[in-house]
Amino acid sequence: MANLDTSSLKALLDPAKTVTILFPGNPNYDHVAAGLGLKLVLEAGAKSVTVVCPDPMTVQFNRLVGVESVTDSLGSRQLLITFPGQTEYVDKVGYDLVGGELQLVITPKQDSPDLDHHKLQFIKGHGRTDIAILVGVNQLSDLGSLNEAAVQFLSDAKIIALSHQPPAQDYAHHVIYHPDASSVSELVVHLLDSLGIDPDADTATNLLSGIEDATDYFRSPRVNVNTFEIAAYLLRRGARRHQPVDANQLPPGAVPQAVPPIRKPLLSQKTPPPAAVAPVPSTALGFGTDSQQPEEPVEGQAKPAPSPDWYEPKIFQGSMLP
Repeated sequence: MANLDTSSLKALLDPAKTVTILFPGNPNYDHVAAGLGLKLVLEAGAKSVTVVCPDPMTVQFNRLVGVESVTDSLGSRQLLITFPGQTEYVDKVGYDLVGGELQLVITPKQDSPDLDHHKLQFIKGHGRTDIAILVGVNQLSDLGSLNEAAVQFLSDAKIIALSHQPPAQDYAHHVIYHPDASSVSELVVHLLDSLGIDPDADTATNLLSGIEDATDYFRSPRVNVNTFEIAAYLLRRGARRHQPVDANQLPPGAVPQAVPPIRKPLLSQKTPPPAAVAPVPSTALGFGTDSQQPEEPVEGQAKPAPSPDWYEPKIFQGSMLP
């Protein structure tokens, strides 16, 4: 495996207690697999890890371990209570549990005015983090709806960018990349190896799944000998492979089939003439035999003259006439 210079990174991670992993908007499978792999490793090292993505996780990520922990908010869960204009009156703050309910007890200083509870303000904390790892983020605008909140959230954090190439925006204190890596998940394996961390089975499963998806199951031209070595290493660490779904192996009707459209003839296309119909024998129509039918005159042959009485007037009489 390629050794990365992680001496400065290790100096940052060791004392850190809180780590936030951020994905860009609409992240690809490799980004999420790499980030969740890092999450599992850092949590095993007693770090408090939060994974944030501006867009919700879709069904394609469901097979990744830890995907249910991804949130779309950078806000802290802390509730801040401030005392505007009364801070100097506060002596101490404590709490009691009465009947299973939490009660905050604010004791004013002796000889100071009573606290006016109407002036208390309740503010949802913005939160903070020691380390922020941005996976696949080329520039902060990639964070989408979290862009504005991220500026304040990241102001006091040490930022690490993890990607194939250096980000277009210089927002990170440390950039970890490897242009020859087939995927970000492969880059994470290099990173863990340089830090001397062995992934567990769940972490190895996530990272191998990310490599397989990014390389089209090792068919990508980015695949090299290191990719296969890392895949073998992850399998030895207990990685479980996810086989691609073959539509031919599914039962009939499981995959909707496209109905071919009915093609109408263009106006410029001529309708072919109807097929010739064979003549029906006269016997089938009840007119006797074919030999009894009058013959058609031959072209060029004189037609026979009608009988003389044809031209004489005729008077018909019937029994009903007077």
